[in-house]
Amino acid sequence: MELARALVLDCQGRTTHTLVLEVDGTVTIRFHPGGAEARVDPRTRTVLTPSVTVPAGLLDEAAALRP
Repeated sequence: MELARALVLDCQGRTTHTLVLEVDGTVTIRFHPGGAEARVDPRTRTVLTPSVTVPAGLLDEAAALRP
């Protein structure tokens, strides 16, 4: 179950990332194209998925996501 969802678009209007606020307060970030995913803790701006780097701008977006 998800509490909120947001799309990040590029300047051409294509979806580059999908952010999903999960019930436990974490945010799942899906990278497009390719479908790789990362889970982050928006409160501490910590990437919980090993071996994945999330740009600071996406962490900002994750921290701003509200139900």
